[in-house]
Amino acid sequence: MRQRPYQRRRRGPILTLVVVLAVAAVATWTTVLVTASSSSGGVACPTPTAGPPPGTVLPPDALDAVAPVPPSTVKVRVLNAGGQRGQANLVAAQFGDLGFAQGAAPENDPLFPDGNMTCKGQIRFGPAGEGAASTVALAVPCVELVRDARTDAGVDVAVGTAFGDVNPAKAARAVLDRLAAPATGDGGASNAPPAAPTVDQATLKTARDVSC
Repeated sequence: MRQRPYQRRRRGPILTLVVVLAVAAVATWTTVLVTASSSSGGVACPTPTAGPPPGTVLPPDALDAVAPVPPSTVKVRVLNAGGQRGQANLVAAQFGDLGFAQGAAPENDPLFPDGNMTCKGQIRFGPAGEGAASTVALAVPCVELVRDARTDAGVDVAVGTAFGDVNPAKAARAVLDRLAAPATGDGGASNAPPAAPTVDQATLKTARDVSC
């Protein structure tokens, strides 16, 4: 019987399939890692280059249950930690446009004198300023929350290299406008102080629902 000649299998299609599967696996794990980073906030800032850490870094949702206060009662100091010249003054002006009070003149961040805080930014506040920080977080979401030992209610906003500008989303701006509305009476006693504006939790949840 005449034997059929040996036919060498082509390896090209097999190698191509292996490469395609490898690329797909890498893409899948990259997506998983990016998603995991986003779910944890994706706003982590580096440790200071000068001095100790400013305080305790809190979870991204640490202020979600804290009632915000009117912007006019919030004293904000803007610190330039990103190195872009004039940015602290610009950001301070944008906070002023939203009705926030200025706690102190903008300046360079002493914790990052080289302007190398490679993140979007930080909101730094003390225990007495949680309500104020909650309001600031509506204006600048997706930044790191840091609670320090200060005793006043002032809030520092340190802008990093990835900071853009103060441009809250439509839902957050509506909440800020509501908080800035004039206080009203309680409808009863004429000598009672006006009641500060309030925002329900459902509206706040919508305002804080942003993609970082």
